[in-house]
Amino acid sequence: MTSTGQNAMNNLLYLAALAIVAAPAAVSAQPVSSDSLPLNARPGQCFARVLVPATYQNVPMEVVTQEAGEQIQVTPPSFRARTETVVTRDGFTRYEVTEPVFRTEAVTIETRPAYERLEATQATYTTRTETVVIREPRLVWRPGANLSGVRRLDPNTGEIYCLVEEPAVTQTITRRVPANPGTVRRVVMPAQTQTIQRQVLVTPGSVREVVVPEETRNLTVQELVAPATERRVAIPAQTGTVNRQELVTAERYEWVEVVCDTTPAGRASVADVQRALAQRGLYRGAIDGVVGPQTREAVRRFQASQRLPGDGQITQQTVQALGLR
Repeated sequence: MTSTGQNAMNNLLYLAALAIVAAPAAVSAQPVSSDSLPLNARPGQCFARVLVPATYQNVPMEVVTQEAGEQIQVTPPSFRARTETVVTRDGFTRYEVTEPVFRTEAVTIETRPAYERLEATQATYTTRTETVVIREPRLVWRPGANLSGVRRLDPNTGEIYCLVEEPAVTQTITRRVPANPGTVRRVVMPAQTQTIQRQVLVTPGSVREVVVPEETRNLTVQELVAPATERRVAIPAQTGTVNRQELVTAERYEWVEVVCDTTPAGRASVADVQRALAQRGLYRGAIDGVVGPQTREAVRRFQASQRLPGDGQITQQTVQALGLR
């Protein structure tokens, strides 16, 4: 290989190394071949592969803004008024009553007849204690397997029951028994009477029928002449125009010249960029000429606001947009 060819190869390797250092992590992870390196690169220049967004153009497109349908028109019903006489109270018969006439006379009434009063001498009693059965002996089922020879199995729980005899229950009571019988003596009591004032009918009451006619009232009644109707009117569809975005150029990666921060002049240029971003309130880090995470994030926000490619790389377009040389 000649010395000229060797120098050209060394320049390409140097540019490739600078591009790998300057490119972001997402781009540097992709393998870079010698065929994809930037053309016409000169020593001292730095390049980075940046993502160029896709571009679109607006194409008018007609769309339906309102579907075809129908409108319903309703005609209300019509009525005709007429006068009608209605009964507000039925006729009835009223009864006029003449009260009866009475006279007062004194009458003696026996309020209690004569009778015999019985005076009794009470019998005397003595007490006696005896035992009585308050519950007879019975056969009951008790849970257990060895209580008796008669057993049964509960099909629901599987428990065994035995038929056992439950003894009778007794209770001791004290009973009173007569010692001497009682005696009765008869005493005659006279009758009792009372004089009262009695009302005797002199003239009986009477009833006279009075016929009351019915009551009426005239009302205005609405009669249905024509029922409500409906009519359906077709409404055509309505259209409008919207802009549809069609792809003009696809998203791609391109080599873009960036500021080299590996030289004193490059670090000075990076420092100028940091000052310009700080003046715009996008960068709050140190003015040190080093492209760190804070510098990349500030550059990315500025590029997004200006719609510039670069994804955080300090490209020449970014420098010019900042008003720097």
